[in-house]
Amino acid sequence: MNPLYYTAKGPRNSNEDSYLIQPLERGILLIVADGLGGHKGGEYASHYAVTNALKKLRAVNDISISILKKALREIHEELISLGLENNDLNGMGTTFTCAYIDDQNKLLGVHTGDSRAYLLRENGLIQLTTDHTEAQKLLDEGLIDKSELLNYPRKNILISALGAKSNPLLIDTFEYQLQAKDRLLISSDGFYASTNKKGIRDISVKYDEFSEFFFSVLSDVKQADPTDNYSVVGIEVD
Repeated sequence: MNPLYYTAKGPRNSNEDSYLIQPLERGILLIVADGLGGHKGGEYASHYAVTNALKKLRAVNDISISILKKALREIHEELISLGLENNDLNGMGTTFTCAYIDDQNKLLGVHTGDSRAYLLRENGLIQLTTDHTEAQKLLDEGLIDKSELLNYPRKNILISALGAKSNPLLIDTFEYQLQAKDRLLISSDGFYASTNKKGIRDISVKYDEFSEFFFSVLSDVKQADPTDNYSVVGIEVD
């Protein structure tokens, strides 16, 4: 497996996104985190979460869903404490979407916030994560419909993020047995806001070569003039 990545600040003055692609003893770890809370706090939170997740996972022999969730809870509490100790970091937080693929091609994932993980297989695309946003919550509760979701004025308001004190931490998990030629993308909202799932799926079907698919999707995103930082990591299963 040859993972690929890209990150850019877009029109912003700084890039609050962080990402990780790290081979481990029995698999590979992929993470995207989108920082919140202004330039200094957002950058710090996403970088802290990614860096310390790797430290915690390197310290265990076998990575499992419960281990991944434990790491997120610990990082959440650590970010809250750091924000209380430093006024410049007060109010910081970060989304966090993490996938671990073991040596048997078993996918284990954890997620909070509104970054996303997509799995592409043959002619289909599955969104493995749910956006932890106010708008998605209203949609799930039947209070707005899909057409209203697109124009909802607070659609980017998060209801969960690492380090955020205003709401309880929500951690979603996903597990999947991957097959040869499956493709996984993890991205921040700046990336997927500039494309759509059908477009990603259609490009994946068009290109047999993973790198051609990846950079073609990225080209579409760039041409859409993203309004935020945007980051994506991707991998194809051997």
